[in-house]
Amino acid sequence: MAFLRAYLRPGGNVARSRETIFPGVEGDTPATLHLPARERGPLPGWVILHGLTRSGRSHPGLLRFCRALAASGHAVLVPEIVDWRELRVRPAVAVPLIRAAIRALDDLDVSEPGGVGLMGFSFGATQGLIAAADPETERHLRGVAAWGGYRDVHRLFHFGLTGRHELDGERWAVPPDPYGGWVMGANYLTQVPGHEDRRAVADALRRLAVEAGDSAVYAGSPAFDPVKAKHAIGLAGEDRRVYDLFAPPSTAWTADEDRSPEARAFAGRLADAALAAEPLLDPGDALPQLAAPTMIAHGRDDRLVPFSEAFRLERDIPDGVVRQLAITELFEHSGGTSQGLGPVGLAREGRRFLGMLRSILALTDLPAHV
Repeated sequence: MAFLRAYLRPGGNVARSRETIFPGVEGDTPATLHLPARERGPLPGWVILHGLTRSGRSHPGLLRFCRALAASGHAVLVPEIVDWRELRVRPAVAVPLIRAAIRALDDLDVSEPGGVGLMGFSFGATQGLIAAADPETERHLRGVAAWGGYRDVHRLFHFGLTGRHELDGERWAVPPDPYGGWVMGANYLTQVPGHEDRRAVADALRRLAVEAGDSAVYAGSPAFDPVKAKHAIGLAGEDRRVYDLFAPPSTAWTADEDRSPEARAFAGRLADAALAAEPLLDPGDALPQLAAPTMIAHGRDDRLVPFSEAFRLERDIPDGVVRQLAITELFEHSGGTSQGLGPVGLAREGRRFLGMLRSILALTDLPAHV
């Protein structure tokens, strides 16, 4: 398979990429266009959304995926969502930006007429689903793929601060990647009633998230503990206590419930504040309106968004719209189990990933959605 060959040899001459700019809602939007290495006629087109990440469209994993997708015969446009790269959440930018990106792909005259595929990763996954439910956007789509998205903001924040999630009575506990909590705390802590004066804490959390993103060091690693301590300098009393809820030493997490009551309560208050400020964080109203063929994928050992959220997304989308839901152990936001799978496990997960990939790529083979 062309995609897999290109993905496994990312240094090869498998695709060509060029920078472009298209008119956005708030000024010109930079983007990267990935195409097959050899000239071809009109191609199935994809618009791909990155998540809340400092590297934006230049994230190494995203680049590798997009170049492999282009090598397999697709035109791939990846817009830079500047707010998300600067770790400003702003979900309202997604719908107009996606519309503008679709128009830009048409104007570049490299994609087949009749609609494109939309794929989002992480925060971009859920925002892509919300955008795909918008009637004006939907009529330009052949399908939508969401990788690593969330359904429930409260459950997402609870997982970020406690590492715990559940589905249908089954419960899991893993050390969470604190990066997501730092981003949400930076954006919404001062909007939590009683914490309006915690600007120093919110700024410290933003600096933590920026440093983790810029250094590409896993935020939950013991190696990052000195950075947490550095950004705590100057915080005292209640400020320091709140900071430590978001950024405890890596050794503080255990599988028991010691931290959970306070962290759980604070996560709920933070989620309430976030939703009051940004109702579009919640995809609940949009999901029942989805009609474009949809693919949902998630990493089982994802430490930022728990895999149980993929099932919750599927359950709120109308019957027949989700063509496949796939949970894989090969790819996650962070952490990961793939290194411990062994040869048999890797082969099994490889076959599962290929099936999932075929489902995603097949979205652009469907007739344009009307």
